Amino acid sequence: MAFLSDAWFDRARSLTRDLPEQPGVGCRLQFDAVDEDGGHRRWHQVIADGRIEAWAPGDLADAELELRWPLDIARRLYTAELDGTEAMDALTVAYPVDGATVTGRPSPMDIADTAELDRLPSIPDATLATQFQFFAGPFGSVRFWWTFVDGRSTGMGFGTHAEPDVFVRIRFQRMVGVRRGDLSVLEALEDGGIADGGVGPLMLLAGLQESPELLAAGRACGPSGPALAALGQVTDRPEHRTAIAALAAATV
Repeated sequence: MAFLSDAWFDRARSLTRDLPEQPGVGCRLQFDAVDEDGGHRRWHQVIADGRIEAWAPGDLADAELELRWPLDIARRLYTAELDGTEAMDALTVAYPVDGATVTGRPSPMDIADTAELDRLPSIPDATLATQFQFFAGPFGSVRFWWTFVDGRSTGMGFGTHAEPDVFVRIRFQRMVGVRRGDLSVLEALEDGGIADGGVGPLMLLAGLQESPELLAAGRACGPSGPALAALGQVTDRPEHRTAIAALAAATV
């Protein structure tokens, strides 16, 4: 069964037809995959209350987020050859703002593009390297690192940091909640979260994450965080994982 063929979409919808209801969980996503010749394959997905209401070729009116990959990356994602970190690292997102289209990196990398991040104050000795693992991400678990030197953000990326001071494992959705100021760092650790490191680095991380300046940067991010978190709440369900495994086994 060819990837993105009509039969593939029919099978995808059939396999995910009976996902459990999750009230309030929803997103409207447009996908765009570019082949080696520059051709575009476009499809969309609509999720409402945790269930996939539409998954079909073509464009979606009023999509809140467009996800863009090379076609081979998209195919490898749906044939279980790509993990969540690799999928996010290869992803570009686009969304409408005041009649224009803004493109950039997906959350959590999108904070790097905010002007607010450059306004963090200098804090002597506030130096930290944090390794995050966000489980229940949109395409699986996501590894992400972030470094600060004297209170200023100096680097971040998808993948693994060689020498982190702190390791944090939290749900992708809760990371978005911290960014938006809806959750404290401690609240984000509920529901299976872990924070490991020395007392000093852990306190420094909490202070940085909940500082007014960093919260302002988080609130300035675009819509990719909430949209991808909603997708992750669906894709992390065991029923969805079983369905996608069956779809991957039938995809060529």
